[in-house]
Amino acid sequence: MKKFVLAAIVLAAGVGVFQLWVAASGSIGPGSGKVSPRAAYSKGKALTFDLLVCDSCPLKKGELDRDRARSLTASLVAVYNGKKTGSQDDEAVAALCGKGDVQGEECKTRMEVVHYFLTRRFKL
Repeated sequence: MKKFVLAAIVLAAGVGVFQLWVAASGSIGPGSGKVSPRAAYSKGKALTFDLLVCDSCPLKKGELDRDRARSLTASLVAVYNGKKTGSQDDEAVAALCGKGDVQGEECKTRMEVVHYFLTRRFKL
């Protein structure tokens, strides 16, 4: 009987410690939280080279340099704030948002992460 009680206590303590370890792992948490800088950079890079810089995109490979990135980020900021740029980058910003609303939340998020990628990549 004594061994049975001791085994039950050890088992209960083990389950308690296991639950604390699983809860502290951070793999599942309440809410989505903020986007990490690494995730924003990666997402911005993917969007840039999927929608802005490719063979069938507004910018061709090799056209994206520091000056063009500076111009593109200025256009992204202007469009994000609801202004028209009238520059050569309007087509690129429109391609980033697809056929959706430029002032929509998804489009604004795309503009933010592409802006983050360009400013970090070209040290603007």
